This record gives sequence, structure tokens and C-alpha cells, in this order.
Amino acid sequence: MARKVFGDSLKNAMGQGAPLDEAKESARSSPTVIRAQASIVEEDKHATRLMDPGTIRMSAVMDRIDPSEGLDHLIASIQEHGQKVPILVRRIPDGFEVVYGRRRLLACQALGLRVRASVMEMSEEEAIIAQGVENNARLNPSFIERALFVSGIIRELGKSDEGRKNAQTVAYRALQIDESLVSRMNRIANSIPLDLIRAIGPAYGVGRRAWEKLAKLCEADPKAALTIVPKVPHAFDGSERLDAAISMLTQPAPANLQVPATDRVRLTKKGNRLILDVDAALLPRVEEALREVLANLLDIDQVDNENGPLVS
Repeated sequence: MARKVFGDSLKNAMGQGAPLDEAKESARSSPTVIRAQASIVEEDKHATRLMDPGTIRMSAVMDRIDPSEGLDHLIASIQEHGQKVPILVRRIPDGFEVVYGRRRLLACQALGLRVRASVMEMSEEEAIIAQGVENNARLNPSFIERALFVSGIIRELGKSDEGRKNAQTVAYRALQIDESLVSRMNRIANSIPLDLIRAIGPAYGVGRRAWEKLAKLCEADPKAALTIVPKVPHAFDGSERLDAAISMLTQPAPANLQVPATDRVRLTKKGNRLILDVDAALLPRVEEALREVLANLLDIDQVDNENGPLVS
């Protein structure tokens, strides 16, 4: 009898069997039913299931410049061996959103297959951190992809006051980087037009300095940055495309620069040394100009003053 009551009560609780009022009464009076319901709900939170890819929304924060890059190989692998590793999705008010596994999702979608997915209850912040940690471990993203990820986190979480306060914390936890680097990465990603970044590509192996140099050139002349997008040579690899973009935005140095010999400024060359004699009244202006030229030449923010003056 007890088994029948339990079975009927569970059916009622799940929307089957006896009328709703009786089901509520049974649920209230049976701790066993309450525990069973809780177990079903908890199991559903962590269930692995086959899902229609069309019901899963892409995450708002990109972690790859082009998630379809090299997708043919993954499609062939899944077609031959099946999907070995499930993707992770979270529930959102209007359905599901992928946390990580976008390429597997796209591959299954291309094959017309249902995708195997683990479903978890996660907040937006938890999902972003999980996405960043998983992708860093699995994908080894390039610097600019990580910078775009940071920028996306700050943009998405910054839509609310509370999110804006936590955005940088979430970013450095997701990427496991120093918090000061988060601001620099965000500035770099926002200074370079996205179309130019896509034209260059991930540029694997290229670090912060080159991208930061390009970002400064784009800040100095945003219109020029957009005009060079179609000129980026696609036949080159990523690092060479980046170098080409920097070259196109860098003003060429005047050819055969002549420094007139006057009583106020004299330039002499001895071996690999240049000796500049400057009138005292002109010295501050000449020193400032030299520092700016050398900073651009050596790709540094400022010239180190510890080694003494640059001119004498």
C-alpha cells in the first residue's frame, strides 16, 4: 500500500495521476516524495543528454576569433567516431546557452546530429569563469583572443551596476592572469577595430608588445586603421599580417635625413657613435624630440633616464 501511495504521489507531483489538490496534499504529507522530487531536480541539473543544437544559444563572450577555423577536421572525427566529450550548457530564461564546446556544437549542427551536452545550473559569472578556465586548458588561445575575451566579459557584465563592479575580478579569475593586465588587454582589444583583428587573425605566438604597438597606432589614427583592413595580406601567416598592419600604419622615416651644420647644432659620426653638439638654448627641445624618436624606434613607452642624458 505504501508503495502505491508513493507511486501515485510521485506521479501527481510530476503532473500525472490524481487531481492537483490531492497531489499537493500528498507531497506535503510525505517526506519521501519531497526527497524524491529533490533528487529528480538535482539529477536533472547535472544530466547528460542529447539535444538539438538549434535549441542552444551561443555564449555572448567570444573566446575564438573564428570558431569555425579547422572545423572540417572535427566534423570528420565526430562523423567517424562520434562525439566523445560532451559540451557544457546552462539554463537561461528562454532555453539553453553553451558554456564551452562551441566547436563541437557547430560540428554536430553541420552534421545534422544531436549534440551530447551536460546541463548545469550556473550564473552568468560562473559560466564565464568556467568558459575561460576550460578554454585556457584546452585551446591555448592567442594573446588577442584572450584580450577579446576580457573585453567581452567587461562589456557583458558591465550592463548592470553590480556586474560592472565584478567584471575585472571575473576576467582575471577566468583567465588566471594578473588584475593589472586585465585593463591593458581590455584597452588593446577596444583600440583595434574588430574588422582589423579578424583580418589579421589569432597570430599565435605573438605576445602583448606587438598588439599594444598596433593598438597605439590605431588610437592615433582610427580612420587609417579601418582603411588598411582590405590591404592586410591574407597569404601571410598571422604574425606577418600583424607586422604588415603595423608597417602600414607607421609613418615612414624621411629618406636621407640631413641635419644642417650650423653653429647651434652639429652632428658628427665616429664609428658607431653619433655626437650631437647643441646650443644650450635649444637643448631642452632637441632632447625632447630625441626621446620621442628613440621611444618609437625601440618600441618602448619612455626612455630610461637612469643611464644619464641622451645628448651632450
